[in-house]
Amino acid sequence: MAAPKILVLDRSESLAQQLRVAMADVTPKPLIVPCARVGSVAEVLEDEGPFDVLVAGPSLGTRSGLARLRLIREELPAMSLVLAFSRRPDASLRDIVRTGAVDLLQLPIDDKELTEAVERGLELAGTLPAAAALAQPPAPAAPVATAGGPATVYTIASATGGCGKTFYATNLAYFLTRYTQRRVCIVDLDLQFGEVSTALRLRPKYTIFDALQREDTDEADLQAHIEEYCVQHETGVSVLAAPREPSEADRINPPDVTRILEAVRNSFDFVIVDTPPALAETVLAAFDLSDMLYVMCTLDLPSVRNMSVFLGTLERLKVPTDNVRLVLNKAESDVGIDIEQVTKLFPQGFESVLPYAKEVSRSINLGMPVMAASPTAEISSLMAGGMKLVLPDDVQARVHADTTPKKTGLFRRKAKA
Repeated sequence: MAAPKILVLDRSESLAQQLRVAMADVTPKPLIVPCARVGSVAEVLEDEGPFDVLVAGPSLGTRSGLARLRLIREELPAMSLVLAFSRRPDASLRDIVRTGAVDLLQLPIDDKELTEAVERGLELAGTLPAAAALAQPPAPAAPVATAGGPATVYTIASATGGCGKTFYATNLAYFLTRYTQRRVCIVDLDLQFGEVSTALRLRPKYTIFDALQREDTDEADLQAHIEEYCVQHETGVSVLAAPREPSEADRINPPDVTRILEAVRNSFDFVIVDTPPALAETVLAAFDLSDMLYVMCTLDLPSVRNMSVFLGTLERLKVPTDNVRLVLNKAESDVGIDIEQVTKLFPQGFESVLPYAKEVSRSINLGMPVMAASPTAEISSLMAGGMKLVLPDDVQARVHADTTPKKTGLFRRKAKA
């Protein structure tokens, strides 16, 4: 087998040097070619190509740099592209997506993660049109919600903090936006310490509190203007942000929550409600309007125990069990409690079991749902496997095809002496 060729495009040669060290034990050993002059990349591609993978470094993390990469990909569609930036590019998600990159890495990065990303690009080289489809907006899906009717409301809840509710809410919103082409709004109902805006790097001009301060208290008027109080993320997801100050949260009561959710669900196709880790009256008001409730916990005894208590409380509140889905997040081995032990405690089973993943931290730093930033990552595939169950069968099949990493087995590690 011929040695694969990797072009590293960056003004600094540090990324190319790290890649040489990181891939020293890969067989067949790839040839790493650095190009420090961005303006001469066309000559390098012509004189020293063809290349299997192009790794673009931080100096390409600009609008002009992304535009250049897009042109290169259009000229050389069989070459995989991996972006490795030290900060989020000063560009829209559309600009990033249009480069056709198969992965987006945040520097600094450890050797193992860098190698895995490049190997993934090598495996996809030559079949990139299928891989690039992972990053492209899909064709409109079959309808999921009745057009013109009230939105389907998904509420994300947990009995303890740190379970990843905001993480799951933002990814579910992105997932529904991508695969249904419908309008989705996240309502941040963690009224005191909401983090949806922070997780998506948004700067909302208005919040739930501002919407409730309208002088006109007519419900139809609130519905007509509710979108004015939302801020839109570049993925197309809208967000109705939590109040800026905890003191404002104290002035919002359950009827206010009902008014807000009624207005939002009559203006959008899907509503995702992110809640605090408590069964407060305002949270129960959201439950009353929810079509499906995702309850989350992590792999530790306090969280598991509290989930059991939480579910028992929901049963006493007459919340239909058919509308409840369980999600186990941050699962890892060797923590003193096995996943199998936990799943036996909940006969209804977990819709998703999600591992710790570095891609999550990277996506948060980028202000992106991980399913947008790293669509082929294991955690993205596992989340999609649970989320797709709310979609029609034909759309589920496309989700499966989009999020299943392609394995060819062409690369292996050298045996250590």
